[in-house]
Amino acid sequence: MLQKPNVKIVQPHLKSQNCRQSFIFLRRNSSSSSESLFNIFTGKCIVVMAQESGKRKKPNILVTGTPGTGKTTMSTALAEATQLNHINIGDLVKEKKLHDGWDDELDSYILNEDLVCDELEDIMEEGGNIVDYHGCDFFPERWFDCVVVLQTDNSVLYDRLSKRGYKDSKLSNNVECEIFQILLEEAKESYAEDKVVALKSDNIEDISRNVATLTDWIRNWSIPV
Repeated sequence: MLQKPNVKIVQPHLKSQNCRQSFIFLRRNSSSSSESLFNIFTGKCIVVMAQESGKRKKPNILVTGTPGTGKTTMSTALAEATQLNHINIGDLVKEKKLHDGWDDELDSYILNEDLVCDELEDIMEEGGNIVDYHGCDFFPERWFDCVVVLQTDNSVLYDRLSKRGYKDSKLSNNVECEIFQILLEEAKESYAEDKVVALKSDNIEDISRNVATLTDWIRNWSIPV
């Protein structure tokens, strides 16, 4: 039996301007709402038919969360377990030059949302993708069948970002974003709430459990007939 994920529903707190500035993308209007493909109910993952999946034979999953929550680590493991295609947006932006230059203050590339979406459109329509990025509100909602928000204890996150060599301002901004649950709020605002799942990601045990949970969901996913 598929175990119920550790879903953490958090009421949004007051947003911080610094938090918003720590994300490396321009904000634009998100797509219209769409019907969810799954609900967590009585410990089971119930697959529900939805129109926006079109003719995809495999689902698309978005893995998001504050930098340092383990998105790439989990996405890589999930791709290996399911043979889905892992797309790291940060790497794609650098490889394809899908940006508007470098931001010295943020110490990051300024992502061009239009270029990213144009690059991914055909791939996403085919299905079978795990998209890994710390933002989620600019992607078309119809692309995704599941949106996973990874969450990490603040002290654990601080240590991880420190080891990455984050500057003090960048480190504090990202920890603040995690404290205020900015990414969870953003995901709920951009996608149908029952399409969004928050999963704990503090250690390797959490990652293994999350990969197993999502692998089972992918195997039980179905498309409209």
